[in-house]
Amino acid sequence: MLLEAKQLSKQIGAKYLFEDVSFSIMPGEKVALIGRNGQGKTTLLKIISGEDHDYLGTVTTAKGTHTTLTRQEHEGLESQTPLEYIINSVPNYFTYKKILEEYEEGKHTNLTRYLEVLDIFTAKKFFYLPEAIISTLADFGIPPELSRQPFSQLSGGQKRYAEMTRMMFSQADLLLIDEPTNHLDYLGKERFISWMKGIKKAVIVVTHDRDVLKYVDKIIELKDKRLHIFNGNFDHYVYQNSSQTMTSVKQYQDQLNLLKEAKKKVDWGLRMRAKSKAWKIRYDHWQRDYDRIKAATVKPSFWIDQESIESLDQKTIDSYDKFKEKNINISITSKREHGIERLEIRNLALGYKDPVFAGLSFSIHDNDRVFIKGKNGAGKSTLVRTILSLSKNQTPTANQFEGTIKLSNDLRIGEYQQEIDSRFLNLSLSDAISTCYLEKGVNVAEQTIKSMLAQYLFNPTLDAHQKIKNLSGGQKARFQIITMLIDNPNLLILDEPTNHLDLPSIEELENALGNFQGAILYISHDTYFIKKMGGQVVEL
Repeated sequence: MLLEAKQLSKQIGAKYLFEDVSFSIMPGEKVALIGRNGQGKTTLLKIISGEDHDYLGTVTTAKGTHTTLTRQEHEGLESQTPLEYIINSVPNYFTYKKILEEYEEGKHTNLTRYLEVLDIFTAKKFFYLPEAIISTLADFGIPPELSRQPFSQLSGGQKRYAEMTRMMFSQADLLLIDEPTNHLDYLGKERFISWMKGIKKAVIVVTHDRDVLKYVDKIIELKDKRLHIFNGNFDHYVYQNSSQTMTSVKQYQDQLNLLKEAKKKVDWGLRMRAKSKAWKIRYDHWQRDYDRIKAATVKPSFWIDQESIESLDQKTIDSYDKFKEKNINISITSKREHGIERLEIRNLALGYKDPVFAGLSFSIHDNDRVFIKGKNGAGKSTLVRTILSLSKNQTPTANQFEGTIKLSNDLRIGEYQQEIDSRFLNLSLSDAISTCYLEKGVNVAEQTIKSMLAQYLFNPTLDAHQKIKNLSGGQKARFQIITMLIDNPNLLILDEPTNHLDLPSIEELENALGNFQGAILYISHDTYFIKKMGGQVVEL
């Protein structure tokens, strides 16, 4: 056994993220950790890695186990180069290097220690470590010159590649990986999945990427402050979860019926207890029974994937709908006049010093879906930024070498970006939403914002004052969806919209977009989402 966690409990303020949970990890095992946003998945990784010591319970690893955790954010590393960032994470590299250098410079004379370290340095291929790191980064599309530039020069996808490279050179026995495929292109995702499948080390990966979940050995779901373990990959999870959930729904319904009958007895006893001592005894007994049953009646969280629901009979579906877990409520009800052209691009060449792409032509009408496909650096973001700039009557940063971009006169764009604009990060959630409304020329009342926050599973009182930069990835994603739908858009531009969303929220987004009668231009590397959305494929 590589790792064993026993009776872990984590409390933040008055709220428990999880209580008395236990699990184990075997050498080489690939485990996915899933759960609704805000349930404590990333916190659990930090406890396992040793970053978080404020918890109850024990985490024990096999002797000599080296554990490493990925970073989601790289704040404070802006001036460090990717090469420095990765090489600084390699255990003992600089310690061994210093010993060799000091002996060769005559500062130490311990030949035995020198030869011992020389053997280790050679066995670990440390003599060529910088070159190997640069070569791996190049394989991920980060050129050698960029690997020596400040970290701040990297795009979101390139930072994920750098993080993946750090994992590959970490020499860890247990890799803790948080949302690895966010910001990766389809080639990067394929590389990550191939690497994860091939390594002999144990992996715990926090992800809701269904493409990744297909290749794990076990799925652990954090739900209702407990861990629920499903052996097998995503397909096994879907089958087991559907079966277990429907059993739980029936048990909960039976418990409610039992509680209802107990309440009837209590109400009857309350009316009769004054008549005699015998009735008083019966009433007291019935009240104790009612209190016991009520204490035991706790509503679990219920969620079943859409495909499994469609295979159930209507009576079972009705029962599930009655008790299912609350989800975000995305309302897209506006109707469009079918066939209006919102965007036309003809023979377009865009770039900076030179074109990034050329000869691009397509158009998009109401009810159309257009999928922009291309690896990182192919010009997807350049195209989107140019369209957005023109829609705001701003000068694009990219040069238009040839071709045309034509926008409809009444075009209103709703935008979902990969990364939130930095000017919002220090604003509170409420102020950020209000600012977005004002920028669109739409007035919004404070009470409307509170209702909106509740609709998207925020706490209208507590979360409203949280700064955007302090929100979880899932909360930031929900903020993006709120602001995307301001001003009743007729064209949605989506850049990796499923990043950070949990499985129920992804399905809610997919269903809502399916009902949207305007046009949708989207970039995604989630094959499940792409299949659901469909539409014309435009490859750069």
